[in-house]
Amino acid sequence: MISSTSDRPIAILSACGSRGDVNPITAIASVLVQLGYECHVSVAEPYADVVAAAGANPNVVIDRQSFDQVVSDHTFWRPLAGGRKVLAEVAEKFFDPHLEFIRQRYVPGRTVLVAHPLDFASRVFREIEPSCPLSSVHLAPAMLRHPVTPPRLLPDHGWTRCVLPDGWPRLNRLTYLLGDALFLDRILGPSINRVRAELAGLPKQRRLMNEWCHSPDQVLALYPSGFAPELAQRYASDRFHFVGFPRNDGIDEKTCHEPLPTNRPLLVTTGSAHHGDDRFLSRVVALCERESVPVVWCCPSNPEPVCDSDNVRTVGYIPLGQWLPHCRAIIHHGGIGTTSRAIQAGVPQIIRALAFDQFDNAQRVERLNQGLWLRHDRDLNSRMLAELFASFRPIQNDTANASEIAARHIDELRKSRV
Repeated sequence: MISSTSDRPIAILSACGSRGDVNPITAIASVLVQLGYECHVSVAEPYADVVAAAGANPNVVIDRQSFDQVVSDHTFWRPLAGGRKVLAEVAEKFFDPHLEFIRQRYVPGRTVLVAHPLDFASRVFREIEPSCPLSSVHLAPAMLRHPVTPPRLLPDHGWTRCVLPDGWPRLNRLTYLLGDALFLDRILGPSINRVRAELAGLPKQRRLMNEWCHSPDQVLALYPSGFAPELAQRYASDRFHFVGFPRNDGIDEKTCHEPLPTNRPLLVTTGSAHHGDDRFLSRVVALCERESVPVVWCCPSNPEPVCDSDNVRTVGYIPLGQWLPHCRAIIHHGGIGTTSRAIQAGVPQIIRALAFDQFDNAQRVERLNQGLWLRHDRDLNSRMLAELFASFRPIQNDTANASEIAARHIDELRKSRV
């Protein structure tokens, strides 16, 4: 612990991933700062400026070179290999420095921890210091388990359809058990249990991703209950709160120098960290040229023109909340940040899921009739685009400020421990 002369409350937050993880966490931090908190956010170096712009203090735990090396590896964007790499990188590069930062900054009675789903350091510290309140922030439904209607964690074709099928609770419970024992605990267990034993003499914890990873104090789901009704029903309690989608892009029209489109284009992106896919973009552009539909290609990590066509405009990172109302549709990777922004804007979407929670988000969007899930690139054709534009059914969007609601829940949690 460090000494402090201030009596301000302290919030230590974490955002282990890219923009889809950083933006909502920093949005919460921004509200906490307005409530009088001294906020620290542990992030990868490329996003330190985003944290600072929110009025919080960035704590860089992964340097830019290491981060870029991971996300530029093509295996990172494959379902199984990507999941293993994410967990291994979190265990190796994020866990120890973030835990040490918490130990240095923690002040009893004044500190609250706000943990990203893959922030196991905060969960360990909550065990070491049981009086320290911890709020687990879940960005997407894929992080919560359900035996009857489980999240879709793999592509929807071939043998993968047999993994966690709907309506097979006994099989799914067994799958979760085997996945924990043979995969997750082997990756995460050594680092986490070593520290738990060294610092607090705690016994070995098994099935880390089953229930242990969730805070015993508070869990905030940053999506509306209607986006995952089965989870809202299963986890409904005083500890769980479904607060809605955040409305934050980490950038606004004052700092974005790209003028808004005026020709209602189709927006195409593979996310803020992915380096793009030239072949897929070329396929989209060729289809859109035949349909006289302009295209905007958004690739923040590689914002150079990659397609020789007058029908495509290339941009870097843009505020989707402002851009999407000017677009006729969006094709994207299915990250929860982009998915939620498209739902909020009432814009139809085609999701080309690559890894992580993207398959589950795609399935939910399709179930809600908010867009289509592109299961194979070869399925993208003029008919699919026409169906997208014609059959989309907007839903009533919530107008609540989810970041503000989440921050107030966190503030109430800390005050309840004083």
